[in-house]
Amino acid sequence: MELLGSTNINESLKWLSWRISPEGTFLTVVRDLVPENWNIKEIKKTLLINRVVNFDIAKIESTIKAMSGNPERIGPPFELFEEGKRKYLHLHVTPIQARFSINTGILQTNYNITPEDILFILAEKSVVYGIDHELIKEILTLTAYGQEFIIASAKPPIAGTDAIVTEIIPIDPDAKPFLNEDGTADYKKWDNIRQIEKDEIICTRIPPTPGIPGTSVFGLPLSPTPGDDIALPVGMNTKAIDNETKLVATINGFLYRQGRNICIGSIYIINGDVNYKTGNIEYTGDVLIKGNVNTGFSVIADGNISIEGVVESAHIESKYGNIFLKGSVFGLNNASIIAQKNINAENIQDTKIKAGQNLVVKGQIRSCQIETENLSMPRNGQIVSSSIAFHGQLKCGNIGGKIESTNEFTLVENEREQYKDELTKQNEFIQKLDKAIEVLNYKLSSIKTTAITPESENQVKLLSSQLTSCNNSRNQLIVRRKKLLKLIEIMPDRANLISATSVSPILKISIFGSNMELKEELQDLKISWINGSIKMESL
Repeated sequence: MELLGSTNINESLKWLSWRISPEGTFLTVVRDLVPENWNIKEIKKTLLINRVVNFDIAKIESTIKAMSGNPERIGPPFELFEEGKRKYLHLHVTPIQARFSINTGILQTNYNITPEDILFILAEKSVVYGIDHELIKEILTLTAYGQEFIIASAKPPIAGTDAIVTEIIPIDPDAKPFLNEDGTADYKKWDNIRQIEKDEIICTRIPPTPGIPGTSVFGLPLSPTPGDDIALPVGMNTKAIDNETKLVATINGFLYRQGRNICIGSIYIINGDVNYKTGNIEYTGDVLIKGNVNTGFSVIADGNISIEGVVESAHIESKYGNIFLKGSVFGLNNASIIAQKNINAENIQDTKIKAGQNLVVKGQIRSCQIETENLSMPRNGQIVSSSIAFHGQLKCGNIGGKIESTNEFTLVENEREQYKDELTKQNEFIQKLDKAIEVLNYKLSSIKTTAITPESENQVKLLSSQLTSCNNSRNQLIVRRKKLLKLIEIMPDRANLISATSVSPILKISIFGSNMELKEELQDLKISWINGSIKMESL
């Protein structure tokens, strides 16, 4: 290999004095000649321009900093890269990796490839990190020509962790009064409701982390993906403190959920009846009425409503909570009781009922129109001359009575509509994915027609990854769409939709558009939807 004469580099860096001899390369640095703005990168660049393959840049830098004024040996004699080798050495570099191969045509020449040659062309491309020196030696030892190897790899970044919100106090989604041993309700205590005091911590939040940067083969940082943030569930009567890491109560009360948010409610107590003295009641929290609700009045609350007395022809509505009725309801065909969650009652007559989740009645339901998710009664409960539209299950007592009456139970077919809505959304999303796939394919084909560069290879890799993700998502949606079409055509089996202690004529049942009418007395039966039809059997 050709040796470099000291004249070449002395002309480029006049403030440095180089001497190259068979004993090695020597560098003399005189303090008075060293410029203030000297840059080791410029020195390295000059050495590379002069095709030096065996310099120790760290040793050169330490010698310059020492400025001893004496010749210091910085390594063996400088050797030059032989330009004739270049056409046989192929290097493709991206920030992520450096891929290298040696053309087999070199075997027809007298050139001898050394590790220094490979390190030189890496240095020309500014590759300084993740170099696999052992692999380079192995390639040359085994004469592994005509194959491509990754001889430098980046250190990938580590993604940040997502924010974590942890509830210190568990919150039950349902609420009901605490019952004493004698059956009376103690509204100073609540079963399934968590009491909380002002400034008490409800939940904590660990912020997201930014992640740990990686290092490219150029020695530059690779940015990590930061973790996703989650805000504290701040609701009514709560606040975030300590840089949004804690959620605390601002009042004494009890916890409940409103969507994702956590709120604290307080109770508005009416010690007597709801009548002309009180007027209609409308409140943002919970309401406790220790008397009756008289005809013509209304009680509307965002939270739970508890009534100890009788409800007459009145309107009772809980927008977000539950209704608890210790006394009976005599609606006179002009009463309505509505709760987003549950309704618990003793007896209900001549009333419209709408429970978002569960209706629980201990005694009798007579001449009522009911909408609910589920109905639950004891075995000795009774339903007379009522219609019930439900989504879930009806656990009834005795249906009908000694005097012939007609009861109608209808399963509200909301599943099919939900499937149809989901199918529409799936189709819209598939259309969007089709457009995205078309755009990605166009971009890929455009890049492939241009000259290959590290930047274009990076772009091809990114676009290919995005295209694979889009195609995978589309295939999953196609499978889901087929399932939805089948579900819409034939509704799935539903066991134990209706159970009853006894049935007296007449009971009309409608499930998924199919009808059944029972005109005989039956005991202990259950009704299900099996294989596309109504099935009745004994419990």
